[in-house]
Parts: sequence; structure tokens; C-alpha cells
Amino acid sequence: MDTSSEKPEISVEVPYTEQISRLFIFRFLWMYVLVIVMIPVGIWMGIIMFLQFWYMLFLGKRHEGFWGYQKRLFIWISKWNAYSSTLTDKRPGFWF
Repeated sequence: MDTSSEKPEISVEVPYTEQISRLFIFRFLWMYVLVIVMIPVGIWMGIIMFLQFWYMLFLGKRHEGFWGYQKRLFIWISKWNAYSSTLTDKRPGFWF
């Protein structure tokens, strides 16, 4: 398989910062707000994955728009996971 034509892999960086905000104990409150956003986005992501499956099954290739949406959502969820796990102090946005 020729790897020169493949796109680069996805990477997410979480920088280490020693000093944090003292309000980090209230992070769980942002998680409740985030659930309101995550549920419809998760349902939409399931629909996109279903369509991507059938697209790949019939045409034998990935749809670039579906793949890009899945990639952006994965990065957004990874940033929120890093924030909720207190790996970073910078709160990501509510949309990717």
C-alpha cells in the first residue's frame, strides 16, 4: 500500500501548565451545560456514521465532508475530555 498519498493522522496536543485557576472545582457545572449540547450532536454523529458506512459500502471510498465532520467532532470531544479530567485549565468552546 502506498502511504505517500494518505492524509496525515489526527493529533491533539494538550500543553502542560503548572498554574491553574482556583475555580477548577466548578468544572462539573460546565459538564451539565455541555450535556445539553452533546446529546443532539451525538445523535447527529450517529446519523453521519450510518450514512458514511453506506457510502463506503456502495462506492468503496470515504466521503470527505463526512470524514471532516467526524474528525472535528473527535477533536472537540477530546478537548472537553481533557478539560473535564483537569488536564488543562482552558475551557474549550461549545461548538467545534
